[in-house]
Amino acid sequence: MISRRQFLALSALGALAPGAVAQVGRAAKIGILGPSPLETSLYAINVVRAFTELGYAEGARATFLYRYADGGFELYRRQAQDLAARDCDLLIAVRAEPPARALQFSRPGGPILFLAVDYDPLESGIVSNLRTPDRNTTGVYVPQNLLVTRRIEIMRELQPHADRLMVFADRYSADQVEAARKAAAAANFQLMLVQFTTQPYDYSTFLQSARAMGVDAFMTLASPAFARDRQQLQDWFARLRLPSIGSNPQQAEAGYLITLGSNVPKVARRVAEIGVRVLSGTKPAAIPVELADEFELVINMATARSLGVKIPGTVRARAARVIE
Repeated sequence: MISRRQFLALSALGALAPGAVAQVGRAAKIGILGPSPLETSLYAINVVRAFTELGYAEGARATFLYRYADGGFELYRRQAQDLAARDCDLLIAVRAEPPARALQFSRPGGPILFLAVDYDPLESGIVSNLRTPDRNTTGVYVPQNLLVTRRIEIMRELQPHADRLMVFADRYSADQVEAARKAAAAANFQLMLVQFTTQPYDYSTFLQSARAMGVDAFMTLASPAFARDRQQLQDWFARLRLPSIGSNPQQAEAGYLITLGSNVPKVARRVAEIGVRVLSGTKPAAIPVELADEFELVINMATARSLGVKIPGTVRARAARVIE
């Protein structure tokens, strides 16, 4: 259960928002499974906040049970089984594909929602139809393959004469690798792909030799591990004095030159709104899977100045936020 201290600020938002659906009887029990601790999970905390804004505040009309398996793929099933055993009214898989699969395995009959950030729920088999989702599962997903392509295009705008782009991938981001290959070829980058398999990732082995290998820029694919390690990675990028591009605003705040990702509060709000419908009796199969279509470009101008990178006006004009 999330502590009262963690929810003190959120609980103040507990009044019913316009259009919120009232639940009759006991408080809803909502289980959430993700890859990162709640306090560091950008997506999970926003989902909880959105439920609170819709009237499902911790301790009032909802009880949130949060579980995570940071760095341990084998832990997801055990954590999912724990949530399933607690008779939750709704289960939510946040960010990665393993939590969604584990929840489906542990509780095949109960309603499950997902916020798919690092994978395509159709391609991965989490659902077999987006319009009428099966397996009592529905949700919202972020089209990472499209975003991978756009990130590489932006890096080409920033580095018109660059040759070699080093890309970090892992098990979480495996579905994005082919998109990175195609986009790099289309943008005339020589792709230098590094795929990590075992945590903690040995970044230093590859980064120490990046300059000698002629690397001109870096990109990390969307993964909770790279998001978690953003400061460690940025320290290396700064030391190497090479531009980097990532997938969520926390990376730009840590010092990445640019990030392009989903509008996190908005996708979290949509998950919570779908969750309210399910808690009110709507079957997940009656709710089509939604595609996130609002993205945010964040530019760290302090990093740009440090690296001597000129941000074209065409890029800056598209930014949702500029960090000075």
